[in-house]
Amino acid sequence: MKKTLLPGISAVGVAVAVAVAVAVSGSAWAFTEFEAAFVPEDPLAKHRILATSCEQPRSFRRIEMKGGTKFARAGEVFAFEPRVIRAKRCEEVEIILENTDTVRHALMLPGLNPMFTLEFTGRGVKSLRFVTPDEDITLEFHCHVETHEDMGMHGQLIVGKGGAPTPAKAAVGPKRLFEGKGVVVSTDARDGRLVVDHEEIKDFMAPMVMSYQVLPGTLLKGLKPGARIRFTIDADKRAIVGIKRLAQ
Repeated sequence: MKKTLLPGISAVGVAVAVAVAVAVSGSAWAFTEFEAAFVPEDPLAKHRILATSCEQPRSFRRIEMKGGTKFARAGEVFAFEPRVIRAKRCEEVEIILENTDTVRHALMLPGLNPMFTLEFTGRGVKSLRFVTPDEDITLEFHCHVETHEDMGMHGQLIVGKGGAPTPAKAAVGPKRLFEGKGVVVSTDARDGRLVVDHEEIKDFMAPMVMSYQVLPGTLLKGLKPGARIRFTIDADKRAIVGIKRLAQ
């Protein structure tokens, strides 16, 4: 018998449900196979750099996209339309996004460096530009709002002929460091992680609430939710390597 975990239901929730069912029915459940491993999700796992934007675009393209419930298919709640967008290599792309819902949607292209994010709450239209890499590659995009990707908001950007990313090369040269400011949301000293509501990190990431690895973890000592901080991110490690507290 296969038991599939539904999106949004944690391992703890499943354990509780099983315990209740056994108590009520008086019988035991035997699970012969699990289709999902109970491993905490790393919020940055999908945000690794797969390709880097060209410094100088060779062409320009404007793409109109829509997001909302009206574009969902069977079994979905939200969706983007179109779900597949195409562009040339080293092309400057302007995304014009119409949010047809009253809730927040966030179109994110995490595999591109710098990362592209266009988000807003409520009905309306916004636009933002990025430059594609000089390689044939297929990158995934999704809605960064929690659970929206699982509900149907995801798609692909096909650059040139498309294709799987090439294996990442070892970083060479000087470190790529970026400075950011934000407010501490929470800390996890055991796993060495920090959740911060940060402003735009120029040439690195749009403003958002994000979880980062902190190296070394001792940088988290004494940090409390609500504290304002200035932090340094090592782009190659995708980790915060420096933290300075700011006046409240």
